[in-house]
Parts: sequence; C-alpha cells; structure tokens
Amino acid sequence: MEYNCRVYDYPTGQHVTIYKRTITRSDDTGNEEYEDLEVEADMDTNVNFTKPYKNEDRTKEEEEYCKKVSLSGTKNRIYNISRSNVWDWFITLTFDRERTDASDYDIIVRRLQIFLNNLQKRQCPNLKYLIVPEFHDDKTHYHFHGLLSGCEGLRFKFSGHYSKKEKLPVYYILNWKWGFTTATRVYDTQRASSYITKYISKDTGTFLKEKHRYYASRNISRAKPQYFIIDEEDFLKVYGSSITYSKSVTIPDAHQQINYYEIR
Repeated sequence: MEYNCRVYDYPTGQHVTIYKRTITRSDDTGNEEYEDLEVEADMDTNVNFTKPYKNEDRTKEEEEYCKKVSLSGTKNRIYNISRSNVWDWFITLTFDRERTDASDYDIIVRRLQIFLNNLQKRQCPNLKYLIVPEFHDDKTHYHFHGLLSGCEGLRFKFSGHYSKKEKLPVYYILNWKWGFTTATRVYDTQRASSYITKYISKDTGTFLKEKHRYYASRNISRAKPQYFIIDEEDFLKVYGSSITYSKSVTIPDAHQQINYYEIR
C-alpha cells in the first residue's frame, strides 16, 4: 500500500501528516500502527515491570540509533493515547522519602498500582489514566505525571495557589497518601497532550532503559490512522481555514519532508 497522507481522528480535532515522498507500507502486519508497541504495564494484574532492551550484538552506533527510534516511538504513542481521549485533570504524584524509597522504581510503581487499583475498585469505576514517570532533578528519585478522567470519586482540596502560566487553581489530591500532589483542570486536551509528551526526554532512554515508560488503563481509547494519496495544494485549499497549527520537518538523509497539520 502506498500513501502520502496519514490522518488521525481525535475527539478534539484531526491530526494530518503529509509526506512529500510517497510511503510504501505492508498490509500484512495486523495492527500496523502499533507494530513496535512496547508492552504496557497492566495495572490490574501482577506484571513484570521490566523488559529486554539491549541486544549485546549491536554496535554502539546501532544501540544509540535503536534508543533514538524507541524514544521517538514512545513519544508518538503517548501523544496518540492522550489525544484519543478527553481528560479532566493533569496531576503530579511525588513520594515522601521518609516513607518510600523514591529511588527504587519498582517500589514506586507498586505504590502507583495500589493507588490506581483502589480508585477503580472503590471510588472511580470509570477511571481512565495515562501516567508518565519522570526522573527528579537530583537524578536519583522518581515521581509521576498523569492525565485522568472519570475520576468523580477523587477528593480534591484547593492549595491556595495558581499555576504560573495558565493561572489555574492548583489542588491537592487527598486520596494520595504516599507524598505530595498537585492537580489542575484540563480545559484543552490537545495542549495537555503536548505537555505530557514533553516529559519523555533524552534522559528517559537512560533512566528507564529496562523499564516501562508509561502506564495506561485498559479502557482508554486509541485512534487508528487512515491512509490516503492526496494533493497537498488541494488539501490546503479545502482545509486551510480550519488549520490551527502546522509544522514542517525535513529529513535530508531520507530525502523526505514531512508537514504536520492540526485541524479543528
């Protein structure tokens, strides 16, 4: 199959990617848009939170390239998941280091698992979540950022503070007992999706080399791409007035130019 245009239909708009050079893809891959989808932690079962990452036969250059591709794939998947759903809250979960060794990734993931499982079973049966870990500035301890919806059973308390940029009220999550929290309302899912994706940085491939890079609930939606052959000039004539964002990326080694468009 050949295409030069890929479209994702999201609840809050369309994401359109147009390639200057036609792409050829195989049709026998099953869920082709998730061919390299890393296994997510199933927060409802007892899972192994590590996965093989390094192939000893790779050269250093090959290993660095694989890390770069893997990291890019992770960011794309996180963005796709976050855009495919409508969120209510953006949260941060940290740990009291006197109660939890926040440098032990397996321990804090287990704390997160208990918290989310209890929420789903007792207070928020329709809970949806997308959680991303981040290394603290001290390069030793971890904390989490996340997007939530269907969480009417959560208890919030106004902190008395407002976010710096949006000036939104900042709340504490009273249900979280392991440390400090913040929560702000999400009014723009597209913006929140871009924001949470930024937490996947070059450092992520190092400090989460053999760990899962995000955690998503079973009930989240995932938009599937549609593929087309189109004329970009005709596309711009028809949809130009509806475009809210555009970006162009050139890949010289592949002799390729990629144009991204957001359509409301």
